[in-house]
Amino acid sequence: MSAKLLTQRLVEMQTASAKERASKENIRRRFDQNQRDCLFTIMSLLPELSEQVLREVDVERLIAELRAIHRPQASRQKSTDDGTGDGKSQNDGESNVWSNNSNNSGDGDGENTKLSDDGEQKSQQEKNSADSSVDVEAGDKDVEPPRRSKVEIWEDIKVQSFARTLIAVYSESLLTMLVHTQLNMVGRSTYLDSVVGKFVDDNEESIVLEGRSESRISMTDEQNFLMLSWWFLNRGWRQMMSLIVDAVNKSVGQLSLKERMSHRELSALFNAVHVKLRENGLIQALSGFVLPLGDANVSDYLSSNKLDADKVFTTVFVRLLDQIRDIIESSDFAYVFNSCVDRLTTQLLDALQESFPEPVPIPVFNKPLPPTVEGETVPNLDEVVKEFEEFSVPSESRVVVVQLLPRIAREGHQILNGVPNNYLENISASREVQALSAVVYTAESAAL
Repeated sequence: MSAKLLTQRLVEMQTASAKERASKENIRRRFDQNQRDCLFTIMSLLPELSEQVLREVDVERLIAELRAIHRPQASRQKSTDDGTGDGKSQNDGESNVWSNNSNNSGDGDGENTKLSDDGEQKSQQEKNSADSSVDVEAGDKDVEPPRRSKVEIWEDIKVQSFARTLIAVYSESLLTMLVHTQLNMVGRSTYLDSVVGKFVDDNEESIVLEGRSESRISMTDEQNFLMLSWWFLNRGWRQMMSLIVDAVNKSVGQLSLKERMSHRELSALFNAVHVKLRENGLIQALSGFVLPLGDANVSDYLSSNKLDADKVFTTVFVRLLDQIRDIIESSDFAYVFNSCVDRLTTQLLDALQESFPEPVPIPVFNKPLPPTVEGETVPNLDEVVKEFEEFSVPSESRVVVVQLLPRIAREGHQILNGVPNNYLENISASREVQALSAVVYTAESAAL
């Protein structure tokens, strides 16, 4: 009898253990699928964000404006020198354009003054020629001839190259965390609904799990909740952009275009911008970037999407809105967001490392080594070791700032539009984002 009871008890324990393993495997499988859904959702939303960022921070337009100034000057130089300046006019490299500008900016101003003194007819002819070249490049649009100097345009290129790349870093990080938070909140509700459905008989009205609200998420509430990402994609990122541009102006604005910078100094420059943004309260403003907070913003959100407030702000939707706001304003969310920004910045700097050539060790001898013949003093070992170390450690490779700008601007484009997008895959698969997703997915309450 005892053996029979023991056997029965053992079977019950094995059955319970098998059910527990199956339950854990089920939730793990659902969680993994949810993370893949997050990645695909972000990839589908990035083109909308990218289009607006590239349009607002249009570095390519500035480069076209710079070339529009360079080409008429090259044409005049060619006609004056009987073709001797043809080689320069065909050089479209950014660094060479800047080099030509730095050496001849003063001559260009003097030439313009001389031309204006030669007579009204000659000035009018050259103006018409410049207008014609600009119209051809603009696609027959009504574009005024550029009046800014090349130095001013290059200064704008410098600021906007850094700004666009940092906007891409911060916006992709925040969009990634927003989508992961939203879909894991909805995924958790869907999983609990499936669990409840297994134990509901036809005669039973409902079963309420511990830690679960009685009201379930309807399809309409789910759609309205996920639609909140519209606010960041169309309004919030612009608010964040203003903070980033201000920080870039303060940290990068004083940087000379001719300055030679090492990779370590470039890393320190990006870090200075990050510190400035955190000091200016960017972390505290994250909830306002991703959610329409305040009556004016709510009214803008509803009118822009042609939504009815009474149909959107149901009890379930308001509960979800409060929960996601609590998550975004938590210290855990801020920590994960900073880790995403740091990851993308490190990956960006690794990509920019290619712009710095490998340094070559240069021997440095402070003084010749003393002879060691008999009767002379033996060389000081410390001095010999010091000179050996000076010879062994190469100096840092340095690159002119203006040569880095095209690559920095290009990496900003890759962060948003790369195929495959290694930047997005890096932060989506990071331990911090996965941990936050797991906490949201399995938490009894969505508030951290």
